[in-house]
Amino acid sequence: MKDRRTGGEVKIRLGVVNDNLMLLNGKIYTMDPQHPKAEAVAIRDHKIIAVGKNTDVENLGRANFRVINLEGKTVIPGLIDGHTHFLSLAYRLNKANLEGISSFEKLLSVIADFCRDLTPKEWVVGDGWDKNIWGDESIFTRETLDKICPQNPVALQSKDHHVLWVNSLVLQFAGVDENTDDPSGGKIVKDPLTGKPTGILKENAIGLVWDKIPSLSAQVCRELFRKALKMANSFGLTGIHNFEDQEAFRLFQGLWLDENLTLRVSHWIADGDLDSVICLGIGSSFGNEYLRFGGVKLYCDGTLGSQTALMFEPYEGSSDNFGIEVTSLEELTEITKKASYAGISVSIHAIGDKGVHNALSAIESSVPNTEGKNRLRHRIEHIQLLHPSDIERFKKLNVISSVQPVHAPADRPIAEKYWGKRCHSAYAYKTLSTHGALLVFGSDAPIESLDPLKGIYAAVMRKKPGEKESWNPGERLSVAKAVHAFTQGASFASYEENIKGSIQAGKLGDLVILSQDIFETDPEIIPDTKVEYTILGGRIVYQR
Repeated sequence: MKDRRTGGEVKIRLGVVNDNLMLLNGKIYTMDPQHPKAEAVAIRDHKIIAVGKNTDVENLGRANFRVINLEGKTVIPGLIDGHTHFLSLAYRLNKANLEGISSFEKLLSVIADFCRDLTPKEWVVGDGWDKNIWGDESIFTRETLDKICPQNPVALQSKDHHVLWVNSLVLQFAGVDENTDDPSGGKIVKDPLTGKPTGILKENAIGLVWDKIPSLSAQVCRELFRKALKMANSFGLTGIHNFEDQEAFRLFQGLWLDENLTLRVSHWIADGDLDSVICLGIGSSFGNEYLRFGGVKLYCDGTLGSQTALMFEPYEGSSDNFGIEVTSLEELTEITKKASYAGISVSIHAIGDKGVHNALSAIESSVPNTEGKNRLRHRIEHIQLLHPSDIERFKKLNVISSVQPVHAPADRPIAEKYWGKRCHSAYAYKTLSTHGALLVFGSDAPIESLDPLKGIYAAVMRKKPGEKESWNPGERLSVAKAVHAFTQGASFASYEENIKGSIQAGKLGDLVILSQDIFETDPEIIPDTKVEYTILGGRIVYQR
């Protein structure tokens, strides 16, 4: 094979060149409504060439293929995570991990231990802390961090990445003090008595600090990225939709050039890069089978966990907290129009009911969606609370519902605390589907686990493994519907439904072999199901 940069010969580092693969004696769920089940499948030159009964596929000649006897194991299309922050996931492997710690003393101990291994002035970066465990934001102060890490700048992202907890050194370094005004769409939390920053920065105020953190070396970034790719493949993922800046895209591109990219990536840029892409004349779906441009990511509001998601009515226990309008409706509409006229899809982060309403209104006011292949595939991310009057608008406006089912059971305690009775319409996946909205499922990794089987379980059971009661059980989905959202739904959202998302002749040979049949047995087995193989274009990129 020719090197794409030099024209010289290169050796593919993963799998075997043109690895022809034949899978026999399986329970294959194709996600093709015309032929939903099969026993065997054959892949040649990265694409599926035959699907059907064992005898039909074996007629191609076993000698020309590497044959795997599935022995009754289940096969599904390669899974696609519709919402990741992959570089952040990779970087987490190099950070202080504070996720799931329920003791404040333990939290401080982990931070102190991480700091102890660093030299003075070296940054302490971490994430995963969750103020909702304690229910008291006031304990997260710069002074607390000053005591345990007096010589190091400390910047710790919350679990939802919408709040940053920093110490005094970081504030000094960024020039943030009692005289610093809140940036648009953000909040610097200040002590009501002294007026000085407490060390908590919300939403766009995070940018006052985040860009000051020194970057990791290119070598370290590549190594962390490779580890994250292996993790993704071990979960049965063959593709992701990634929402990050040009640094992540550059790393994906480098791995693709070196034949080391083991995921197919639809990459979404930040709004600050929109003008550059428009100048280049690049529209949504531009790219190849490995790396493709998705569109532009916009932010309408904040999050439930930080009580910054935009609401029609105040949060429970508050008379004036309606959340934060990160981007005004006027500006959101203007950017959506600009992107639409340039042939670029928008993906709008919207969690609160008013946030979702504004996101739909911005899309509705943009250039009309044309029919057929030229219709833009705008989408809204998260949609955790939905006003009843907006349910029908998704189908009417052809807006994709990109949601993360793992959020529902994870967020239940804080949703009930801060949204109260409004929770009867929270995380309404079946309602959206029933009213004609296309569902795309993802994880929001590293906010939640990258494992799509956990997402499928959450969508089907509406609870965590081991819990007795489902939350809003009327919103439970079938396994088939959940798998569809991780395969065909995600493929459609990236303009790739004709090349992947189902097991059909002519499509890419992206498959997952599972240890158990998740379709026809008790859904409680889903968390115990193992990925046996992950296959990308006929290449085995993971084997248990």
